[in-house]
Amino acid sequence: MKLDIREYLFQDYLEENEKIYFVGHRVIFIMFRDFARIIAVHGVLPFIGWLFFPNLLWIAVGVVALGVIRTLLVVQDWYYDSWLITNMGIIGVEWTGFFDRTSDRVEYQSIEGISYKIKGVIPTLFNYGNITLAKLGNQTTVKLKAAFNPKRIEKNVVKYQDKFMTKKNFSDQEVLKQLLSELVSTHVKEHGLPNDVKDEKKVKEFSKKE
Repeated sequence: MKLDIREYLFQDYLEENEKIYFVGHRVIFIMFRDFARIIAVHGVLPFIGWLFFPNLLWIAVGVVALGVIRTLLVVQDWYYDSWLITNMGIIGVEWTGFFDRTSDRVEYQSIEGISYKIKGVIPTLFNYGNITLAKLGNQTTVKLKAAFNPKRIEKNVVKYQDKFMTKKNFSDQEVLKQLLSELVSTHVKEHGLPNDVKDEKKVKEFSKKE
């Protein structure tokens, strides 16, 4: 069985036998302020301190190490703020910290509509904006802010929703056919064939003999 790293990383949000088709992320450079702060505090300052106080080398190394850890946490927060498009529906995941995580699941048959908005020069140049998913018969929505290439995310949602609904409709038709077949079979066993059907069979049998 082929291992999908995305399914491993998001396994806490997936149901049994649920597969990820596509992951929509926020544009990464919105984390620029966080990265700039980390570089200043955990990169520039320790370097300057080491230049003036060489004996404090290990302290500087410790501060830089903390900066690496903070960078990994920022990247983690960015990666997990996403939409998971799966074979069962859409899962909106939001991380506001390592110990503060939320998720919202929308089944394909419960999707009322999807839209996105790109506003401003920079969002237009870098192709990012807010994308919103509306639930059927519900006032609440699922939103991914500063989503990278929201048009692509929208296309994937529509694509896999159509795929799911086509498969579901076909499955429902097969179940209905089977149910009708069982009902007819039960009726025949209990009440026998109608007279017109019996007469038709007799005619066919007589024709074969002739």
